[in-house]
Amino acid sequence: MGDLRFERTDEMLQIYFMKLLAEMPFEQISVSKLAKASKIDRTTFYAHYENTYQLAEQLIDQHIDFIERVLKESSAQQQYDSRFDSYDYFNAELMSYLLKNRLEIQHLRQLNFGLNSFNVKLRDLFATAYSRVFHLAKEEFSQYILTTLAMSNFDFILEKQRVP
Repeated sequence: MGDLRFERTDEMLQIYFMKLLAEMPFEQISVSKLAKASKIDRTTFYAHYENTYQLAEQLIDQHIDFIERVLKESSAQQQYDSRFDSYDYFNAELMSYLLKNRLEIQHLRQLNFGLNSFNVKLRDLFATAYSRVFHLAKEEFSQYILTTLAMSNFDFILEKQRVP
């Protein structure tokens, strides 16, 4: 029973964090503001996270993990297909997810956490996926071009809400 309450509280913290992030810059979101918005005590927040950075990074990782899972599944299917279409990576499941979570992803992408930033992790994910598919070293220019194309596709999908 305690686990369910913990999960619900965690979910509420994430929801209200994203609401606050839509209203104000990350730097202005304090534990106190988040606790007040989500109607919990500050000590309850600290039972879940050390600080707002950790909460933001967890949200980033949740999205990246989902995208990674879908890309791996898509990559496995590509191995049985003789032609390669980069848009096949943006399959229906991923498209639906991106459109459903579009605003949240856009807000999280604006956070500059260095190597823990959404865009840095996403670029690395694409680089790894394309390296696997084409057997290219991550340092190769061709791989860089493919990764940049994937990032551009991602931007387009979020902005235009459709596959290019």
